[in-house]
Amino acid sequence: MKINDIITFYDKILISIIIIASLVMLIFPLFILGSKENEKLYLLVQQNNDIVKEIPLADSYEEPIIFKVEGPIGIHTIEVTNGRVRVKEAPINDPLKICEKTGWIDREGPIIICVPNKLSIWIESDNSDIDGMSW
Repeated sequence: MKINDIITFYDKILISIIIIASLVMLIFPLFILGSKENEKLYLLVQQNNDIVKEIPLADSYEEPIIFKVEGPIGIHTIEVTNGRVRVKEAPINDPLKICEKTGWIDREGPIIICVPNKLSIWIESDNSDIDGMSW
């Protein structure tokens, strides 16, 4: 029994259409989602509902940016390098140091928060698709 005896001409057309449609559905989103070359990312540091720092992440590719933010319980050391951000050192008075343990963030969405020092650190885009977040 040959394969031509089992599969008709119309079966071959249907299989071809399914393969082409599958390839299009796999490749097309890459062009849509990968078109963020023009996007500029910014680091925002907020304390007590005031933005205290706004840094373009593109500046961190040449050399690391390290700065300090003073708050009610002490000084945070924040490091920005290669488009990533982290709290390098939390104050000694911060009991759990959760903001330091959060690690690196490198995209929109994740936020580093230090509640005792009233500090929030996040990355924002100039043409963001994110409208809101929920925890």
